[in-house]
Amino acid sequence: MKTLMTASLLASTLLASAALAQSTSGSAGFITRLEPGQMLASKIMDEEVLGANNEDIGDVEDLVLDRDGRVVALVVEVEEGLGDRTVALPLSAVRMGAGDVAATGSVQNQGQAGGASAARNSDDVRIMVTMPVDQLKSAPEFDDND
Repeated sequence: MKTLMTASLLASTLLASAALAQSTSGSAGFITRLEPGQMLASKIMDEEVLGANNEDIGDVEDLVLDRDGRVVALVVEVEEGLGDRTVALPLSAVRMGAGDVAATGSVQNQGQAGGASAARNSDDVRIMVTMPVDQLKSAPEFDDND
């Protein structure tokens, strides 16, 4: 009886291990390719940030990460007409989508085509500010000195 229980436990452990191995991309948990909905941070560096009317707000200069490695803000170099400074926009203030469609909050979602994005590659990402431009104009400058 003990042998049967031990064999059953060992078999279930092996089956669970095989199922877990199938859900990870690569051996020992290494990622071998991007999954749908994932992207590299380098993909959004220097990308244009647009306002609700497709006006150019600025460019992504950096990312702010928390201690767990999660992105909490985009550091944007704001255009001269909006204050010519660097601001850190919380993720709640931006939407990201595919470069050839309107932003809808997810890199996988699709919407209607936008004017400024028509010339973009479908591999590009589109970043839009969701806050009013007046609020962005009054945003404090970001200081990255520790």
